Amino acid sequence: MDEHREGDGPASVYGRADELTAAGETVALVTVTRVDGSAPQDPGASMLVRADGSIEGTVGGGTVEERTRRAAVEAIEERSPRTERWELRPEGNTGMVCGGEMDVFINVIPGSQRLIVAGGGHIAQSLAPMAAELGYDVFVVDDREEYAADEYFADATVSVDDYDAGIDAIGVTDNTAVVVATRSGHFDRVAAGEALRQGAYYVGLVASDTKAERVSDGLREDGIDEEDFERFHSPVGLDLGGGDPADVALSILGELNRVRHGLDPGSVES
Repeated sequence: MDEHREGDGPASVYGRADELTAAGETVALVTVTRVDGSAPQDPGASMLVRADGSIEGTVGGGTVEERTRRAAVEAIEERSPRTERWELRPEGNTGMVCGGEMDVFINVIPGSQRLIVAGGGHIAQSLAPMAAELGYDVFVVDDREEYAADEYFADATVSVDDYDAGIDAIGVTDNTAVVVATRSGHFDRVAAGEALRQGAYYVGLVASDTKAERVSDGLREDGIDEEDFERFHSPVGLDLGGGDPADVALSILGELNRVRHGLDPGSVES
């Protein structure tokens, strides 16, 4: 775990939170909101907590900071803010001897939503602007220069690279979804496998039932765990009718939006 920097003030902690969330990482900002009696920090003291438990800034050190850190990690996992009251007495919930009380508010700040599209064909060209309109930071990777062209993707960051290396270079956060629409089952398997191994919360494969089954079998041969298939959606998308690239893109985003908001991806009923 990273050590906090004692000199970090609220402004630098907030700036760091902006940097991390812009890069797609969900963090927690902890602020001391109330102090009664003797306490190690005054109201306004702030601390940044990341999902791995590392911290920057301080709310006082010792047991109160460790318990706050753990509560913040839980809040990130649950995506839910909370307030904790710490009793700074030997008989209280921290065992500390300051003698007072302090409240801390733990605010969870979600990272920006990322969508990586593996394959720069017609579906990607429809999907990218729709996803950008919904607030996703969109990235497109293709190993062919003529498909990974900025002229097709005004709303996306485009890279020419192998699919696995490209996904790795872009970076997968806990707010990253990946849609796989390459030109062959082999490349689909490479891209989907990399996305699952990197921890993308949603991996959607554009494929027929037969192709989806074949790619899934290949992923199992490649060592993808069975539990990882809970994040694998293929054939991708909701059944909304239509078969044009724009129709497919809409169906993908409909399913992705349901997953993003914790709803059953296989049903349009609430």
